[in-house]
Amino acid sequence: MLEYIGAWGVKGGAPGQLDQPTCIATDVLGNVYLADIGSNFIDKFGSDGTPLLSFDDPGIVEPDAITIDSGGAIYVTDAKRGTASIYLPSGDRLRSLRVRAPGSGENALSIAVDDDGLIYVYDAARGKVYTYTPRLRLVRIWQPAANVPNARIHARTMAGGPAGNLYLDDPEGGRIARFDPGGHFVSMIDASTGGTGVKLSDEIAVSANYVFAMDADGRTLHVWSLDGHPKLDVDLAPELGQASRPVPELAISSRKELLVLDAPGARVLRYRVNF
Repeated sequence: MLEYIGAWGVKGGAPGQLDQPTCIATDVLGNVYLADIGSNFIDKFGSDGTPLLSFDDPGIVEPDAITIDSGGAIYVTDAKRGTASIYLPSGDRLRSLRVRAPGSGENALSIAVDDDGLIYVYDAARGKVYTYTPRLRLVRIWQPAANVPNARIHARTMAGGPAGNLYLDDPEGGRIARFDPGGHFVSMIDASTGGTGVKLSDEIAVSANYVFAMDADGRTLHVWSLDGHPKLDVDLAPELGQASRPVPELAISSRKELLVLDAPGARVLRYRVNF
């Protein structure tokens, strides 16, 4: 059900090459975007790895997450600086949002943009989601909590999903919680259901029908339906390798491809999703 297609990527620090890529995203056309902490470049590639655009921003210190809105604008968070920077599709900087003071915490800053242009930034250091309008006005701050008393979600990362829903990954609790755009709890995926030895990492991605998450072992991929039913567990070691490595980042393409960022190998692995 998950078919390996191949990989692309060239090691190096020049535009269109991969030095120390840290995050990956795709747009509505299936193009792939990477932010690189080594070269300071933000790169856009075709689905087959053809370089399309490269630009650098010396103001980005530690790119942490990247996402693309429906119009092709590029959003990159910087956990070190506590910012979310927004770029036009051409790569020109539009504006930066200050989420927290520089140096006040280096935990993850995740970002998602829904079809209405609302921007969601999750600050793992504070455990809060900040919601901004398309005009970058802060309209809501909320703290994720489940629908039982005092069931705080200790999420590490956030991913956007269909209908503007947000998925917050809580590796410590072994669960992925879904919230509506207003911050109301919707449902929970229990990672222990339907499998044994599942230990979530903080790397997840969400498609129109499924939630994809990497295991803390850095090699095993877990897949659930949006309503929490286990769909698939697959070992990616044949392509990633058996050696210990950082947990790879994930992205889901509109071409029904799962993209796995093998940062140490300076490459992007492509899998066709046949379900």
